[in-house]
Amino acid sequence: MKSTLNKPSKFGKRTHTLKEILERKEATNNESTIKDAVEKDLCQADKSPKRFDIKEDLPTLSPKQVVNLKTVHFDYGQSPQATSVPTSVLTSNPTSTPANLAESINVFNGLIHKEVSSAAKLLEIDEDELKAWIDLQIEVPAKTILNLLRTIQNLRLDPLNEEIGFTQYEDGRWQVFITIEGCSKLLNQHSQFNGLVFNQADTLVDGIPEWIECSIFRRDRIMPITVREYLIEVRSDKDIWKKMPRRMLRHRALQQCLRLAIAA
Repeated sequence: MKSTLNKPSKFGKRTHTLKEILERKEATNNESTIKDAVEKDLCQADKSPKRFDIKEDLPTLSPKQVVNLKTVHFDYGQSPQATSVPTSVLTSNPTSTPANLAESINVFNGLIHKEVSSAAKLLEIDEDELKAWIDLQIEVPAKTILNLLRTIQNLRLDPLNEEIGFTQYEDGRWQVFITIEGCSKLLNQHSQFNGLVFNQADTLVDGIPEWIECSIFRRDRIMPITVREYLIEVRSDKDIWKKMPRRMLRHRALQQCLRLAIAA
């Protein structure tokens, strides 16, 4: 029997997300204050000459270049502690000079500023709320943030409503991630969506179905789009997988099927 997904609540999740933003920003500010105090104490405690002096190995920067590198940030209200240069930018071209790096980052900053404004307007949400959420993504590379903002506009998904976000793989790569709430929204707002069906294997692995498959039906197609996900390939060590592995496996099947049936 075909079934449909319920549309997620909008304002409850957004309120919860904004509360988390404020709590995380306050915690980050406290950590920054403690770090600054510790570094100040260390500098005062030991001003004696070091055994090894490697200053001659460092590049000589002009005052303008030093300022540019130290003040790199998303120039739309980002907090001072979020001003680090993304690792992906620093390592992408080992031969780049500091001036070139600063110029490239400034280009990303301008693009991100533009896309934040466009995304907020499209979703009809407060631009400052979206800026605050972006400001807290300190570890995420600028190019991934830019990709997220453009995906938000293409699919009309709201990160403040936990419909889209980021995920990091074991090798350190960051990628835009559509949550199960986002999948539900994409399905239910699509004009050709005509229901879905889940099936699971009879064989078990540690008491869990070996695989679960999802079939999405569209009114404009004769055959459903079906994707099967295997537990051994997608299982994670995260607590949520230990607590509810069947639900997580079902979510993975739905998300991958959605990519082929709706979001592609």
